[in-house]
Amino acid sequence: MQDRIMDVSKRRGIAYPSFEIYRGVSGFVDYGPIGSRIKQNIEDLLRRHYVIGEGCFEVQCPTLSPEEVWVASGHVDSFADLMVECNRCHECYRADKLLEEVGVEAEGKPAEEVDALLKERGITCPECKGGFGEPYEYNLMFQTTIGTGKGKRTGYLRPETAQSTYLGFRRLWEYARRKLPFGAIQIGHSFRNEISPRQGMIRLREFNQAEIQFFMDPDDKSAPRFGEVADRKVRITDKDDNVLEMTIGEACERGVIRIPFLAYQLGKALRVFEDMGLDPKRLQLRQHREDERAFYSSDTWDVEFASDSFGRIELVGIADRTDYDLGQHMKHSGEDMKVSLEGRKFIPHVMEVAYGIDRPFYCVLESCFREDDDRTYFSFPKKIAPYTVGVYSLVKKDGVPEKTEEVFGKVREAGFFTFIDHSGSIGKRYARADEIGVPYCITVDYETLEDDSVTVRDRDSKKQDRVLIGELIEYLR
Repeated sequence: MQDRIMDVSKRRGIAYPSFEIYRGVSGFVDYGPIGSRIKQNIEDLLRRHYVIGEGCFEVQCPTLSPEEVWVASGHVDSFADLMVECNRCHECYRADKLLEEVGVEAEGKPAEEVDALLKERGITCPECKGGFGEPYEYNLMFQTTIGTGKGKRTGYLRPETAQSTYLGFRRLWEYARRKLPFGAIQIGHSFRNEISPRQGMIRLREFNQAEIQFFMDPDDKSAPRFGEVADRKVRITDKDDNVLEMTIGEACERGVIRIPFLAYQLGKALRVFEDMGLDPKRLQLRQHREDERAFYSSDTWDVEFASDSFGRIELVGIADRTDYDLGQHMKHSGEDMKVSLEGRKFIPHVMEVAYGIDRPFYCVLESCFREDDDRTYFSFPKKIAPYTVGVYSLVKKDGVPEKTEEVFGKVREAGFFTFIDHSGSIGKRYARADEIGVPYCITVDYETLEDDSVTVRDRDSKKQDRVLIGELIEYLR
């Protein structure tokens, strides 16, 4: 399926490999004119859910940071994957991914154990079948230099957006009128120098994130709106690899998900992904095992998508990061990150909701891809589709094109993302629109000149309605 999806994506301006004329570089992707619109719609959907729906503040911070930030966060010392190098061709690979391909889970295991597993399974270089040297840690951050001369400093491109949000905590606390909880969302680029990325849009070296940091009173991690998600039935894999099916409310009652606010955010994320167009039957919750969960996190969960092409894909990670992040930056910067609230002074805890954008983007493509006997198309939800409507003239004469331009202007002025197309047969124009997931097509014909009505075609059902131009905007809404 991935090959068919990417074939359409490349041809129709959705997404394609970067630097193609220079033979490309793995781990980078270009979003074309259609893909850019879909990606922006995904980001705007997240804003509707979190800036409007949850009252989060949106911030934008630099992608380049001085070294001190990443020393404090622990990334300089520990943000690494285990890498192995082929003794014959010197190609490098991420060790845990080589084991994952033969069904062995090795993420987070120590180098000695991973080395033993590689030898036990007889894993050799995929390129030349040569043997590997011992695994070693490889830091994934892109290092660079800020400034020149005496003012020169070591810097890093950020591997996540979260840390730059933490740095402005004191100002955000004042902006929130010194009340907890409050959330801050940052949508933007992050960078990781991935070892031999081979999964297309699923693992990129430059990627997009939407990370929300909820700053909370450590004694109050309740969820006032928990009832909105409590009855939702979900499939859960817990930290001991037990597979369970229950409602989110039952998961809290039984202690499977111990923190109500975390449980609420998991349910919220499921709703977000369904709004994007992901198949709800392919979504599940997975709790991090004890040997993979970060030491400072009291609990960490992922929402995963069952992909036909890549297996289980993590789409969002939700973690109770306690007071670790603010505490580390307080320790290294000297800035007081404590707050005074109701006679108590403490460092707030952070509940992080960390979305990727590129991975859900691919999963939207996979969930919405359709192949019928006579066409291939994407059945995107209207709020995700790159355009709401295409406007066509049935013929190129007798005043029909001019009337088509008039209709196009009315639709565009009403705020709909729309395009106009006069070229090719009407069937081919419908097929082009279907292929990029446009929900509606409007056709102007000779009858339009007589009674001011147009044909509106629905993408999914192919049903056609005759609508008066004066009622067209309300019909589309």
